[in-house]
Amino acid sequence: MNNNAIELAHEVFAKANVCSSWQRPVSIGAIIWQQLLKTPVAMISFWIIFTLVLISLLSFLGLAITPYAFDQTSADILQGPSATHLMGTDELGRDLLSRIIYGSRLSISIGLITALTAFIIGTTYGAIAGFCGGKIDSLLMRGVDIAYSLPDLLVMILIGVLVGRGTQGILIALGLVSWMGTARLVRAELLQLQHEEFIDAAKTAGQNSVWIILKHLLPNAVGPIIVAVTFAVPSAILSESTLSFIGLGLSPPECSWGTLALDGWHSLRTHPHLIFFPSLFIFITVLSFNLFGDALRDAFDPKSRNL
Repeated sequence: MNNNAIELAHEVFAKANVCSSWQRPVSIGAIIWQQLLKTPVAMISFWIIFTLVLISLLSFLGLAITPYAFDQTSADILQGPSATHLMGTDELGRDLLSRIIYGSRLSISIGLITALTAFIIGTTYGAIAGFCGGKIDSLLMRGVDIAYSLPDLLVMILIGVLVGRGTQGILIALGLVSWMGTARLVRAELLQLQHEEFIDAAKTAGQNSVWIILKHLLPNAVGPIIVAVTFAVPSAILSESTLSFIGLGLSPPECSWGTLALDGWHSLRTHPHLIFFPSLFIFITVLSFNLFGDALRDAFDPKSRNL
């Protein structure tokens, strides 16, 4: 009898623990992560992005993670992939893999900084327009329409001429053409949230506008904003690569995947590995960010959750 009583007590205790775990609140971040874990493509993309960002960070910090120095020349000129040089060498005998790893710090950094710039400018601009409404909203949105009507490539070329070629010019150019989509998205989300009861309660309680935006509106619109920022990174990487490829972006001695692809273009017929591998890294990075962004958008959508 005593053994049965002890077993019964254990069962009751276990059920109580299960019930209490059911009642524990689950954060939205945990729910999103659980959704991503159920999507193999999202997790593969996540780990590819994590690896590329880690490589660029280590390269930016000056740690020796490349087989050779990125500017080290050798007698092995224009060699194809081999055991010594996994991705071959260029016209000066420099190891292409080392140069791609070194170039990742500029390509990835430009993508992340541009996305952060788009987030700051677009969120601020869209929040003001969506919260104020009326004439202010109309005036600010006409400004966005005007900015959208200007060709992005033309704007980036003009800024490059004014500021000069280099990392600073690229960042300014990409930052000025990448925030409009985020601004429109934030404005639309805030206009929708304005009619919620908790916003009316906050206004009735006398909370100021800045506090309402930061405390109540933006946290409830964070999902679409994060997704938009995720898509801004590959767009910026692709834009930088395009500008550098056509000779309007970075210039030597600065090294990015776009400049490497430009160098390889001149030897496309005779030594295709020079353009293939930089282009492959651009393709994998852009595809990974886009696939992860799609999965993140689905995870934030309550209709697609299967919990």
